[in-house]
Formats: sequence, structure tokens, C-alpha cells
Amino acid sequence: MNFKKAIIVFRKEILEMLRDKRTLFATIVLPVILYPLIFIGTSSIMSRQADIIEKRGATIALLDSLSHESPDAKELYETVLQTLSETPYVTTLEDPPHLEMLYEEKEILAVVSISDTLSAAGVTSYRADVRFDASGDQGRMLFEKLQKSLGQVNSIILAKRLSEKGLEEEYIHPLTVRQFDSSSTEKKMGSILGMLLPYMMILMLITGAAVVAADLVAGEKERHTLETLLVSSATRSEIVLGKYLTVFCMAMINVVINLISISFSVRYLLSQMGMADQGLHLPIKSFIILLFAMVPMATLFSALLLSISTFSRNMKEARTYEQPIMMVSMLMGMASFIPSMQISNLLSLIPVINISLLFKAILIGEWELSHLLITIGSTLVLDILAIWLTVKLFHTEAVLFRTEDDGSSLKSQRKSKSGFFNTFNGAVYFSLALVALYYLGTKWQMADLVNGLIKTQMYIIVLPVFVILAFLKVKGSEARKLLRVKAPKPKELLLVPLIAVSAAVTVSIVAQLINQVFPFPQDYLEGLGKLFNLDVPIWQMFLVIAVMPGICEELMFRGFLIRFFEKGKFWQPVIISALLFALFHLDPFRFIPVLILGILLGYLSSRSGSIINSMLSHTINNSLALFIGLFAEKSWMKFIVVDAENLRYWVIAPALVILALSLWAFHRVTRENQASLVFEKQAGSSQEE
Repeated sequence: MNFKKAIIVFRKEILEMLRDKRTLFATIVLPVILYPLIFIGTSSIMSRQADIIEKRGATIALLDSLSHESPDAKELYETVLQTLSETPYVTTLEDPPHLEMLYEEKEILAVVSISDTLSAAGVTSYRADVRFDASGDQGRMLFEKLQKSLGQVNSIILAKRLSEKGLEEEYIHPLTVRQFDSSSTEKKMGSILGMLLPYMMILMLITGAAVVAADLVAGEKERHTLETLLVSSATRSEIVLGKYLTVFCMAMINVVINLISISFSVRYLLSQMGMADQGLHLPIKSFIILLFAMVPMATLFSALLLSISTFSRNMKEARTYEQPIMMVSMLMGMASFIPSMQISNLLSLIPVINISLLFKAILIGEWELSHLLITIGSTLVLDILAIWLTVKLFHTEAVLFRTEDDGSSLKSQRKSKSGFFNTFNGAVYFSLALVALYYLGTKWQMADLVNGLIKTQMYIIVLPVFVILAFLKVKGSEARKLLRVKAPKPKELLLVPLIAVSAAVTVSIVAQLINQVFPFPQDYLEGLGKLFNLDVPIWQMFLVIAVMPGICEELMFRGFLIRFFEKGKFWQPVIISALLFALFHLDPFRFIPVLILGILLGYLSSRSGSIINSMLSHTINNSLALFIGLFAEKSWMKFIVVDAENLRYWVIAPALVILALSLWAFHRVTRENQASLVFEKQAGSSQEE
């Protein structure tokens, strides 16, 4: 790759961006005018509206519901009446006629009823019942006024009673709580900005990058200028790099302008409120750290949005694909609004959430270097994957220059079965299955775990596969060939148990190591333990936990879903189906172990051409987990199990040796199968041509 040519592409794109009024407005002008409107305009409007409601006034009714006509009771009532009458912008009416009608018509906004009770010790106590409409701002503000005024009456009565008894006020307050705030002024300011600012910054970053990315590729497709760039001396990788740098540069400019606009707006707001004189200032050092922390976020969304723009046929389609990305990012960015949610090593791995919580932690000065490094590292890994995807799309002519809908109509896809199995349809199918699992599967399993697991496997995982095959009219031998349902060789069946057991041990040790770095929550472990404490016979547990997932999940992922991503390469569909397999479990704590297991299962079925091998391996893996969960506390299990749940670490050594040798043997045994599969693919492609 010639980096100079990429810079030339970058300069060309930047110049075009600077000539585009829409881009300049969204990237530079909008942040400059947005934050003054939000911080200054909103605060001014709120204070003005509060003042209007305050001066609008309110009429209240005072009812005498005292049961004892004593001098003290009469004095209390007069004190309440006088205090309420002195309350600003409040008019008090004593026991007005047609009270209920006036209250319903909002002529009277609150009703205060004074009553009394006599305790067993002969002490009279009084109660003020306040009826008001708490659904409106005026009602709530009025109640706060009345509460304050009636509190003054309470103090007057209390002082009088103490005086009659010859007691000091300290007698009823033997313990006084004094508050000493040890937080710095910057921390106070950070706590204020730490909730709203991360969300706004993430939103503005994505919005600014989306405008640029959509125009760079999808826009050029509309203008028919992309072809001219492709026939230049720059390679496609250099073009991608130049356009990527353009999106990243404009996104970072957007971030810098946002921070500057926010700083000036907040500083002006503080000076107007008189807080600057109290030593309350913006945390400038935190803003500088935040600027560096936003770099990986900008790189990630630059690559992701550029991939969407490359895949899209025009800017309208690009906007359509960008909407889900923006909605999900907005929801994840709202993590900063959750008071109890703080950044940790585990949350540092989750994109967008990590930046949002890191933003919040930096502003209040409670961040750690490890959180910053994990956040940057994990985001850069996703960034590399997104850039790789963009380069791959740029090298795919069918994607870069598609002019018609890839999927076309369902009717035409039914006729052309090969056209149905594409990446887009695979993503749609997986998304629908994931939604069904989240809403239906979770509901079923919460109501009845055993029946819920059975329904999930039958109705969500395996039934849709056969429904779609029936829709495509794929039957008999054709369906078996598509799903790789064929008998494996005896040698393969002998090796699969060795692979499955050694892989299960290895994956378990990996999960234990993850638990050491990112400790699993106790409630999560308790929920996981419920799987092995079902109130059913062991053979039913074996069927529900081991056999059914081994068959149903393999038919979905290694039989059906993997076909959507097969483009002549072996490992690509295996890894993609494994990623989807790990995501489908909705378990971030076991994502990596399940991913490793999914890659192994995909290898077994794709290499041998038989899904029976992956079904057997999957079943053995779940059976081993069930076996350990049931018998871990037995004395004869102590030599390999510790703490009644974890494997001893020494078992990883023989497990890795057995796994390596058995995989090597399996690879050799399946050489003929792989050669025949390659021949079938070549024959199929020649027939399509």
C-alpha cells in the first residue's frame, strides 16, 4: 500500500467536504449553536417558566376539622391561617361553599384540612391533610410552599410546648448531624456534567460522522463519480484508507468543536448563576483526557459508518441503515444516566457503554488507567474488524456496484434458492431469531424453566429452519445435503468424543480464567446453578440440557445459518456462525468460551461435511457440564474438581495435548471429504455460470 496515494485521496475528500454546505453545517455550525441553545436557552426558559408559575398565584381552601374546641386548638388554627395568608402568591379561603366543584374546576388548587387526635398519654397532636393535583408543575410547587409554611407552624407549636415544660430545644435533638463535603469543586462540576455530557458527545460524534460517511461512498455512487476514482492509480485499499481518514478527521473536528462549545456555554451559564465566584469551574484537565478517549470511538464509528455507506446503493439507503446504529448507540450511551452504573474491567469491553461510563468517571475524577487502556484496546479491535469489512466490501464488485435489490422478491428467491442464502438474509434471519429468543424464550423460561427450554429449542431454534426450507421447496436429499445431514465415517465418530471432552475442559478453564479477571456476579452464578438443580429426573435433564441443544442448535447454526455466509472460503462462515452462536446465548460472561466452542463445532461439521459430528460434540460438551454440576461435590471428583464447581488447573495440560492430537487425526481422516466438498462447490459454481 502506498500511503502517499491514500493521503492524496484524503486531501481530495477533505476539499470536497469543505465545499459542501451541509457537511459544514452538521459538523461545525450545528455544535456551535446547539449547546448555547441547550444550556443557556433551556435554563433561561425553565427559570422564566418557574417564575411565571410562581407569580400566577393560587387559591387554597382551609378546613377546620378540629374535634376539640380548646383554646390551644383555636390558637393553632389561627396560627395556620395567618401563616398560610402570609405565604407569597397564595390566597386562603376558609371553608368556602361548593368546595368540590371549585376544586374540580381548578378554581381552588389545594385543600388543607386541620384535624386533631388525643393520645393515650393525654397529649393532643395535630395533622394537616393537603389535597392537591401532583400531575402538574403548579400543584407540586404549591405543595412545596404549603409544606414549608406548615413546617413553620410545627416549629411554633413545638417551641411553645418546650417553653411550657421548661425544656430547651436541644432536648428533642440529642444528636445533630453536620455535613462536611470533601469533594473538590471540579468533582462537583464533573458530577453535574457526567450524566448528560457523555450522551450528548456520543450522539454528536455519530451524527457528524454519519453525514460525512454517507456522502463519501453512497453519495459518489449517486453522482457516478466513484468509477472515476476507482480507475485511478490508487488501489482500493488506498482509497478506503483515504476515505476512512476523511471520516475520522471530520468526526474528531466535530468532537473538538463540541467540547469547545460546551466549555464556553457552561462557563457562561456558571457566571450567570454566580457559581464561578464560588470556585466552581470546568474540569479542563478532564476535557483533555476525554478528547484522547474519544479517538477510538471516532475510529470505530468512522469505519462502521463507512462500511454501511459502501454497502448502500445510495444515500437514502445509507440513512436507512444508519438509523438502527444511531438508535442502539443512543440507548447504550444513556448508561451515564444510571446512577449506580460505574465503569469496570468488564464494562470496559462493551462498545459505547465503555466510553460513556469512562467519560463519567473521568469527569468526577474516579477513573483508572486500566479502564482507559481496556476501553481503547477493545474499541480498536472492533475498529480493525470494521476497516477489514470496508476493504472487503470495496473489493466486491457485486456489492460496490449493485443497482437492484440484492434479495429481490420472496417469489424470485423461492425460484432461485442459491440467491436466498446471502449475508443480508442471514443477518435478518438471525436478528428475528434473537428477538424471538429475547421476548418469547425468556418469558417461557421464567414461567417454567424446563418447559421453557423445550419450547425455545423446538419453536424458536429448529422449527423456523424447516419452515423456510418448506417455503423454498427444499426437500428430501436436497434438504439433507443443505443441512449436512449425512452419516460420518466410523473413524470420525471415534475421534469426536476425544475432541469434545478435551475441548470442553479447555473451554471451562478459559471461563475460570475470565472469572479471575472479570468476576462473575453472584446472582449470575446462582442463576446458572439452577440449570443443574431442576426438579426432574436426571435423564430428563440430560435430554433438555444436552441432547436437545446438541441437535436443535446445530441444525440452526452449523446446518442452516452457516450457509448464508459461505462465499467459497472455509473459515469465514465458520467464524461468523460461531460469533452469532455466542451472541445468541445472550451471556456476555460466557461469550468467549462459547465463541471458541462454536468455532470448533463449525470446523467439525464443515471439514467432515457431516453435522452429526458437531451434534455429537455439542451433546458431549453439555453432558460433561451437567455431569460436573451434578456430581462435583462427590468425594471421587475431588481430584479434578475444586470448590465444588471449578476444574483444577492441571487438567488443562493433558486436555490440550489430547485436543491437539485428536484434531490433527481428524484433519487427516477428513482430507478426502474436504476434497470432495471443494469439487462439489466448483461444479455448482460452473453450473450457475
